[in-house]
Order: sequence, then C-alpha cells, then structure tokens
Amino acid sequence: MKDEIKEPFSQIDLSWCPPQIGDFVFKEDKKDDGDNYLLFHYTNAKGWRWQAFYDAEVEDYTVHIYMPLFSFADISFVNENLADYEAGLRARLEMQIQKVLVNPADNFTYPYKVKGLPEWDYQESLPEQIGGYTRDIAPDKAIRMINGSYIIAEYVKDDDDKSGLLLFYNVLRDEFFAELRAHNYPEINHEVDAKSLTAFEKVLKEKLPLILDELTKRL
Repeated sequence: MKDEIKEPFSQIDLSWCPPQIGDFVFKEDKKDDGDNYLLFHYTNAKGWRWQAFYDAEVEDYTVHIYMPLFSFADISFVNENLADYEAGLRARLEMQIQKVLVNPADNFTYPYKVKGLPEWDYQESLPEQIGGYTRDIAPDKAIRMINGSYIIAEYVKDDDDKSGLLLFYNVLRDEFFAELRAHNYPEINHEVDAKSLTAFEKVLKEKLPLILDELTKRL
C-alpha cells in the first residue's frame, strides 16, 4: 500500500471511539493486512464485525459489515477524502451501529412492516436450532441490505466452516427467497420461494430441515 495513504490513515486519533456499543466491543487495528489498511472494528460474541478500513482495490475509505455467511458495505461512509471520511465516522458511527446491528428494527421500512414480519410468530417455522445449524438472525431483527433485501434469518453451521443458509425478503420485488453457502460458496435455492408470508411459513415447515440436511450431506 502506498505510504501516502497508509501513513496519515494510521495517525487517526481513535480515542473518541466508544469502548462498547450495545454488545459490540471496540478493537483498534491500524495494520496492513496485505490487501487493505485496517483502522478499527467493533465485534460481538456472534462474530459479527463492523470494520473501518481503506479499500486498496477501489481506492476508497470505507466500512464493511461482516457476518458468518455474508458481508456488505455501509455506503453512507464510503469516501475518497480522508478528512471527510474521519468526520463521517465521528458524526455517525455510533448511530449507524445502533441502527444497523444493535437495534435493526429501527431500520425497517414501511413495506417491511406492512408485510407483517416484525410481529410474525416465527419460532415454529424458524427454530433456533436445526441439526447442526444455529439461527443467529430473526425476522424481528432482520438486517437491511442496500438493494431492497432484508436478511430475515441466517443458519450457520456450528463448526464455523462458512456453511449454512440465508433467508431473504425483498421489499421491491415483494418476495421471499434463499441462498445456501457451502464452505462460503454461494448457491441459489428456489425451494422456499414465496410471495405471501403464509406461503413462506408453510414451505419453511415442509422443507427447511430437509434443505439443511441435504447441505450437510454434501459438505
């Protein structure tokens, strides 16, 4: 990484960063990982991570959110200018972590609420444990993406090999759908595609355990 990027980035004062936001704990990085320059991150016991860093590939200062089976950029922080990036972090870091990860219901849009997902009694359709998989996201605390989709459930294999299942609802297309991860390799799955919450609930009860069982057999 070019020294003219790395040196001023490494000199950013992080003393203002809250030591903890909800269940997320602050960790200073300030290191070159070979591809990017890491500044700091917040992480929780589930292994979720909110990471501030310089992305050498696209040459931007950015923030990415990492979960066991997926990651995405918080585009509200992306900036080519270091001073503006730092100002954005100081102004909005705590608010964004709270809204996106700690209290994700604050990020629900009207169409998501109208679908009935925040009040859905999902426990029978989406049990916390299925075989060797654990659900660490639920519809009443769904994670909002940037393309109209919400991740309403994530089933992660207990041995942490980046395998499992993601369940989505897209408010723009008004549809439920799923993606499998086999050792972090994405696979589209159409077995639980549905339009209505009633139909989605029915197909989950019928097929979700079978889908995860079949995934395990292939790993």
